[in-house]
Amino acid sequence: MVGSASDLVFDWDDTSHLARHRIDRAEVERLLSNDPAIKGYDLVGDEARWTAVGVTRSLRVLVVIFTVRDEKLRAITGWDADKRTKKEYFTQRGT
Repeated sequence: MVGSASDLVFDWDDTSHLARHRIDRAEVERLLSNDPAIKGYDLVGDEARWTAVGVTRSLRVLVVIFTVRDEKLRAITGWDADKRTKKEYFTQRGT
């Protein structure tokens, strides 16, 4: 689903939901280009919204909800992972 960093194109129309959680664009781009764990998706209307868990350059573990529109990744919202999600993420990664 998520390709290499050079393949990814982002749509940054609105980042207000991310800003509420003190997440910036660079963190989302890093997370989605660094082999995130895709936890599943939900359909909202006719749009698939994916849930990804991953780390930023500063090792902040985030949960990011995103969709794909016109072959571009669009972050919907995100937040800091809770303790259980962090543990699951690092266990799955073998670290």
